[in-house]
Amino acid sequence: MSNVGLHLRLGKRLIDLAHKACRFNLSFFQCFFVLQETGRLLQLEDAEIKSFVQLRRQYFNQLYLHGSYWINLSSITYNGYRALERELTIAKKLEFTHMILHPGFAKGAEKKSEGIRALARALNRLLKHEQDITIVLENTTHGNLSIGSDILDFKQVLQQLNQPEKISFCIDTSHAYSFGYDMVPDKEQDLFINFLEKTIGIDRIILIHLNDSKKKLGSRVDQHAAIGEGYIGKKPLKRFMLHPKLRHIPVLLELPILAENQEHALLKEVRTWRGSFGE
Repeated sequence: MSNVGLHLRLGKRLIDLAHKACRFNLSFFQCFFVLQETGRLLQLEDAEIKSFVQLRRQYFNQLYLHGSYWINLSSITYNGYRALERELTIAKKLEFTHMILHPGFAKGAEKKSEGIRALARALNRLLKHEQDITIVLENTTHGNLSIGSDILDFKQVLQQLNQPEKISFCIDTSHAYSFGYDMVPDKEQDLFINFLEKTIGIDRIILIHLNDSKKKLGSRVDQHAAIGEGYIGKKPLKRFMLHPKLRHIPVLLELPILAENQEHALLKEVRTWRGSFGE
């Protein structure tokens, strides 16, 4: 196994994701708890939880829940905090280790700073009691009142947290590129990595979403491409994940809808970039 994982789409049964992860020889994966067909939150019987946890303990090191888009902790009106609590409850029963959150946008606010304060308040409330699951903020790609597209937003959030040491970060390459952080030329990529180090700290980055982008630099449109089929390309993505400051960080692919054999082929290729040939 290697430290390269995959986002898996939830169909009807969570156990099917675990079986697919085993077929792909994954030591970790990411998923939503919202069913694709119905748009409703996953409901599990005790027997289903027991079966999943048995596989989880046998095969997986970490499991990443991606928080649903109902959650918008940067909103100064409805922020979906109860949805967050429901998803965390399920995650704990299933022994997930991390929860990835998009910070959201400052709904109901006139200034982005209001959204940053709202996000910090919500995180302070959450982190005061949360001990079991690591909360991870992911950079996004949109402009205007969105929080976390500009990495400097995260620096401001950290300054307002009572327990900043309890927050980690995930860097999504597609989101960063679409927002306007160029990582195609080597020099620009180095500048971006140094910027991450100075603003949030490399030690706080615990996951890389290694994604290509269907949209151009600075488009501020979130649309992933298969690795090598977007505007970033394989060479810059490979260089990014192998950069001396980043190569220790686990990588996870969030691919567009592909046939299973195509997913597996891309996963195997990215694994070889980190020297894992045990397929």
